Amino acid sequence: MFFAGCDWSDRWLDVAVLDRSGAVLGETRIVYADSPDPVAQYRKFLVSLGRRWRATITGIEDVRILFARSLSASGMEVVHVDPTRAARHRAAFGIPKTDRADARLIASMTLAGQCRPLVVNSPSVEALRVVAHAHRAAVADRVEAIHALRAALVRFWPAAVSAWPASVGGLRSPQARAVLAAAPGPRTAARLDRKRLVTLLTAAGRKRKVEDEAERLRMIFYRPVMLLDPGVEEAEAIRTRHLLAALDQAVQRTDTLQRELEQRYAAHPYHQLVSRIPGIGTALGAYLLAEIGDRPGQRFGSGRSLAAYAGVAPVTWASGRTARVAFRRASSTHLRSTLHAVAFSMVSHSPGAQTYYRQRRTAGDAHATALRKLGRKIILCLYHCMATGVPYDDAVAFGYNPAVADAPTLRREKPLNEVEIVRARDMLAAPGATVTATAQALGVSQQTVYRHVLGRPRGR
Repeated sequence: MFFAGCDWSDRWLDVAVLDRSGAVLGETRIVYADSPDPVAQYRKFLVSLGRRWRATITGIEDVRILFARSLSASGMEVVHVDPTRAARHRAAFGIPKTDRADARLIASMTLAGQCRPLVVNSPSVEALRVVAHAHRAAVADRVEAIHALRAALVRFWPAAVSAWPASVGGLRSPQARAVLAAAPGPRTAARLDRKRLVTLLTAAGRKRKVEDEAERLRMIFYRPVMLLDPGVEEAEAIRTRHLLAALDQAVQRTDTLQRELEQRYAAHPYHQLVSRIPGIGTALGAYLLAEIGDRPGQRFGSGRSLAAYAGVAPVTWASGRTARVAFRRASSTHLRSTLHAVAFSMVSHSPGAQTYYRQRRTAGDAHATALRKLGRKIILCLYHCMATGVPYDDAVAFGYNPAVADAPTLRREKPLNEVEIVRARDMLAAPGATVTATAQALGVSQQTVYRHVLGRPRGR
């Protein structure tokens, strides 16, 4: 059996091969520009070293690169060598930082067993992981495009920012994008009549109370506003059109990837298990399964290992009488952020999660700390369900009996108490009072005033 170490870069691969005694059998450098198939060249190099080349164990620091994935797909055994541990070995033994020396170091660590076997997910789950990462990046680009458009409008047309509240989608809504594309400046917007606004809103997909919405927008655009020089405003309008085009592209890309994500998420073997957990929708469920994979038992071995990989298990440093518990930073950032969002969502949908979160907050934990501890319970329960095939049960996960009288129940706190509701009604009864002014005075949204004070949903 041979033990190989591979040090990769963006232009070539350095390979060192050892035997069982640790003697160097051969070294080579595979340049990408000179070899159309580095895997075939690597296997050819191993053939020249002996008949046992098929049993070679190849260690590499990044198993996500194309060479490692293709080598594993060809049937060769690939193991992962931790880069941080390799750097510590290099510093401890005084090994120079060169590509050739790094390849030998990785090969020696592979020989010593200081590596982790590579557990490859099924092709469908790997495809889900790729689509999930693309969807996450598309959502980030969409948010960045919205912020860029909002910042540009604030500089020369603040009324357009508040024309579409967050309750109807804000600047991301199709109606806002359609109107801004037709009138990217205050002067052009003021020339829009009701008929033109109705046409734009209808083309954007609005079906209810189109006339009322057109009149509302017309009144906003007709109000006197601070104006710039016409030439400067035209330049600002040009920039707004380009920002709108970037936002349209980001929204379209996100919607396309969302549909693809839903299809691949539904085909995952653990889809039915995760979809039963309260508070986990399509996006969060797909993110979770994309990072965990379909072989958690082989890949992690235990729920504690998965919790450490997710960054929700603390690190304990102890020496003599000194002990310190610190935040685990060496973890999967994608899974950690996803688990944070899952815990935040479950607080509003799971009685057990909400009760546990309130207990941690009462004990003195900060908001992020309480969510991290809740995320640890969630990931341990999820691993147990995946390993045993037992469906998720909120009562079992958080240890309560739903049949008893004092069982945890979802408590939804009203945004306004009784005193504030009475005060809001008195304010609205005054002559000339508006829902907008009342909502601003109470520090809540207009939807809250419509729903909790007037007792009716706001028409859109």
